[in-house]
Amino acid sequence: MKRLAAAVLAAIAAASCGGGGGGTTGEEVSKYPVHRHVKTTWFYVGEPATPDNNYISNVESAWDDIWLWHYGGVDDPYNRTGYFPSLFTPHQNPFYFALPYNDLTPNGTLKKSAEKIPWFSWELYRKNGSVLKNRWIRIVKGDKVAYAQWEDVGPFGEDDFNYVFGNAPPSNPVNGAGLDVSPAVRDYLGLKDVDYVDWQFVDDDQVPSGPWKEVVTTTPVTYLSPPSLSENATLYIQLTGELRTDIPANVYEVDLFNTSNQTIKELKDAGKTVICYFSAGTLEEWRPDADQIPESAVGKQVEGWPGEFWLDIRNPQVRQVMKRRILLAKEKGCDGVDPDNVDGYTHNTGFPLTYKDQYSFNAYLALVAKENRLLIALKNDPEQVKDLYELFDFAIVEECLEFNTCNLFLPFLKAGKPVYDIEYNQTLLQNEEAFNRACESLESEGIQMSLYPKLLNGSYVKSCQFGSY
Repeated sequence: MKRLAAAVLAAIAAASCGGGGGGTTGEEVSKYPVHRHVKTTWFYVGEPATPDNNYISNVESAWDDIWLWHYGGVDDPYNRTGYFPSLFTPHQNPFYFALPYNDLTPNGTLKKSAEKIPWFSWELYRKNGSVLKNRWIRIVKGDKVAYAQWEDVGPFGEDDFNYVFGNAPPSNPVNGAGLDVSPAVRDYLGLKDVDYVDWQFVDDDQVPSGPWKEVVTTTPVTYLSPPSLSENATLYIQLTGELRTDIPANVYEVDLFNTSNQTIKELKDAGKTVICYFSAGTLEEWRPDADQIPESAVGKQVEGWPGEFWLDIRNPQVRQVMKRRILLAKEKGCDGVDPDNVDGYTHNTGFPLTYKDQYSFNAYLALVAKENRLLIALKNDPEQVKDLYELFDFAIVEECLEFNTCNLFLPFLKAGKPVYDIEYNQTLLQNEEAFNRACESLESEGIQMSLYPKLLNGSYVKSCQFGSY
């Protein structure tokens, strides 16, 4: 159930000033009508499809099919720091809501009824892609007033014009609610799981200062139809040596810099999905863009890999270099990227990296990939899988069997996303019985395992899925 401990809600409510600069609660501060005593529930960005929400996922919104990535991750309703999720500072306003009317049709064109919206203008529609997204409302509960931005459509309806813009009651056939609010709104107003509020549209200049102004959403309508990878797709990885083309895998992973546009095209023409590899968390001295990384962001050498050094992933220039690499992958025709070494916070990098630093960097990489319609892998980083699996399309893990970490990647599998385990164990390569046992064990969980040489040079691959080559 969607429920916070009473003590937590009480503490948050006590910390919330009555009106928060919102004026007296009873007065009508806007030219728009007040909707009174409206049944209200709450929802959150990244909420999975469950029986509680009628199997409606909130990874996407009605106006943004990469909402989760634009927001920065799951707006965890139970682990909060003030009005933010504890893990990160959101990129968009945590004070958001949904009402049951969409000004756009399912194919993204403007509804005829939308022209009757009080503030409708063609200029706003052309600029934002919607005349509703990011619009503000004022919400009143008792002596408390909050403000929030319109970021999704619902609950359980998308064409209830007479309620949203008129005087009719909500026509919601499922639970009768007429407003969905975010965890931040819930906490500021001290709302129960199901509660009743008054609400009213307001213009931008009527929104006072308050926690709802700390991060204001300006993102327009975004329809990108991001790609996905079948959980049954098989993977072959080769980063060095002359590329083999005889491997019957659906997905080929190749080096971003050392693989030509022509080779990528030939692989795609052969029906392969092409993933391009680069290291996001380390500096490899031989890469052509290595000089774009400032010396102050270069840390200790990666153990066992001469010429490779850990990076300060908090550095903005490091992020820009990695963004350019993702854009290069798109330019070369790659279908996705595999950014490596994204678990620096668990290593002796020379920088005081934290769990939150790593999450922020990894989420940034995922956002850039999604904005460019590219698949993205989470490489290793087992401890953060629980917080990152929704942002990434699949997982590649090295030696999870060897180090007993395979179970940490199960959230990917439960979400229908593939997990690929790379093992370098020579015993498994030489002992067929041990190899078959390992395959059986991992396949029972849905994990695909392949044996490779450490240099990933194409000299051999032995896969549980497509055999030995």
